[in-house]
Amino acid sequence: MIAIYLLILSITAALGFPAADETEASNAVSYTLPSPGVCGNSLADRILGGNKTALSAYPWTALLVVEPRTGGAESFGCGGSLISDRFVLTAAHCFRELPDWAHVVRVRLGEWDLESDPDCNEGNVCNDKPLDVNLDSHVVHEDYDSKNLHNDIALIKLAKEVTFTEYISPVCLPLTDELRSLPEQGKVFTVIGWGTTERGQEAPGVYGSRYKLEVDVPGVGLETCLGPYPKLLDSELCAGGEAGKDSCQGDSGGCLVAPVSDGYWYQYGVVSWGYGCGTAGVPGVYARVSSFTDWIKANMK
Repeated sequence: MIAIYLLILSITAALGFPAADETEASNAVSYTLPSPGVCGNSLADRILGGNKTALSAYPWTALLVVEPRTGGAESFGCGGSLISDRFVLTAAHCFRELPDWAHVVRVRLGEWDLESDPDCNEGNVCNDKPLDVNLDSHVVHEDYDSKNLHNDIALIKLAKEVTFTEYISPVCLPLTDELRSLPEQGKVFTVIGWGTTERGQEAPGVYGSRYKLEVDVPGVGLETCLGPYPKLLDSELCAGGEAGKDSCQGDSGGCLVAPVSDGYWYQYGVVSWGYGCGTAGVPGVYARVSSFTDWIKANMK
């Protein structure tokens, strides 16, 4: 059975409330994506098989905060990535596959250690307090297919602009033809998140790891990936397939990134789905960001 990598929500609330209609984005203002140098900065000096990141590494990493519609205990659901001072990219299933009684209310930025505030490393260096920002609106791709998880991408508009810091800044998107045509076969990508760190072993709470983790995964060409996944589209990307290294529960909607020759980090995938988790020979499937950049720009309003 297809494993949708959506973190199981631990929320104490009564069931049976109807799903709210998706919020429509305002058409008042159009926004632009930042240029390399403003985006793509990371002090990347590891998720299943993963290691802890540095405090300020991958500062675009976001967490979606979910709560019952009637109020009550909050939890972290999916991940996401900050792509500008007002927008976060995530997976469509992070909204569409939520139970009717729950909804995404905020995005957390600048997080590293989920059990500490402020976050401090072993050298007693501490980061800024994480920033929670309410949602203004969100849009799910109009062709999202919940059966096959095609077009599994969504865009969140934050209620206010965020100020970039050492710990909060956006990732770049592959906008040029050169960046769009980067071959995935043989490319090493990095996945970031708080997912399961060892099969069957999770930290206390609703997340898999206390700390933000990173893991390197090899890109897999589409023709090769059609073996285990014959219904894949060109708008999907595969990576992984090494035992014990994968993006798992808690990393849905998170980013698959890689540095390129200009020295900046670009997002190439959005964590979507796969069979099992960290299974040798079976890669994970990601929404291919380069296939959706026009859609992203058109919906930044």
